[in-house]
Amino acid sequence: MKQRIKATFILAVAMVAIFSFLPSQVVAWGRGHFYVIGTGPSGPKTATLQALETMKKMDLIIADDEHMKGFAEYIGDKKILFDPWKGFWDYKGKSYTELTKEEFSQFKVERFKVRDEKVAKIKGLLAKGKDVGLLDSGNPCLFGPSHWYVEKFNPDEIVIIPGMGCDAAAMAALGKSTIPAHQTRFVMQTAPIFLFEDKDMEDIQILKDLANYQTTMILYMALGKPEKLFAALGKVLPPDMPCAVVYWAGDPDLERIVRGTVADMGQKLAKEKEKFMGLLFIGRFLDGEPYEAAMRRGKLN
Repeated sequence: MKQRIKATFILAVAMVAIFSFLPSQVVAWGRGHFYVIGTGPSGPKTATLQALETMKKMDLIIADDEHMKGFAEYIGDKKILFDPWKGFWDYKGKSYTELTKEEFSQFKVERFKVRDEKVAKIKGLLAKGKDVGLLDSGNPCLFGPSHWYVEKFNPDEIVIIPGMGCDAAAMAALGKSTIPAHQTRFVMQTAPIFLFEDKDMEDIQILKDLANYQTTMILYMALGKPEKLFAALGKVLPPDMPCAVVYWAGDPDLERIVRGTVADMGQKLAKEKEKFMGLLFIGRFLDGEPYEAAMRRGKLN
């Protein structure tokens, strides 16, 4: 009898340990889980070991062609369910940026329909106990389109594997401290489409507010209309405020940096062919020895 009680106690302790320390997939015992795997900004070399090991453990993979090629070694012979971004950025062979007003309205309806069909397919597989992994670039919780899918699942069905964002790779390329840096009060990460209320970037009240503080700005998706963007920035920021764009951050073959100031960066970027794969930095952290300067101000002394 004592041995049976002892065995029961040991089993109970073991179960508590499992539910306390293993990943969330044990919470819904017997069901599969939907994994969003952050792959970093530039292939396996900038992905974490956790991400690579998770790919190997998946039953099925959701990935676009670029991820399939770049991570083929880790995906192996697993079935690829679909390209998660097909129908997300395009409609009838056209980019969403090229659509007429009528086409864009139809695109929005079709986009939700395509997404819901794909979510239903994933949920069907989870119910069968399959683990499904979606490969998402960079940090999936910062400008990660994977949340287009994630939010349609219960929290206990989701496991997010963090990934290094392109901001980390770009900062390393610049070799500067974004904060502490001189008198910088905070680091802001956003995109012009969220920063401005209007597409023409004419409402600059938020820029006026930000200009009251020393700020390091990191802007995503900021290369499409550089001249308009810097015309707006130039109304509130000093013309000598340094700027830099890191293209293809983390890629040993493609990474490069374009530097300038608020006064001339718009014209420089307008001449660049690449309009998406670049991260824009604006701030005094690009000048001199920003960390040393902050230390001498006594902030962390």
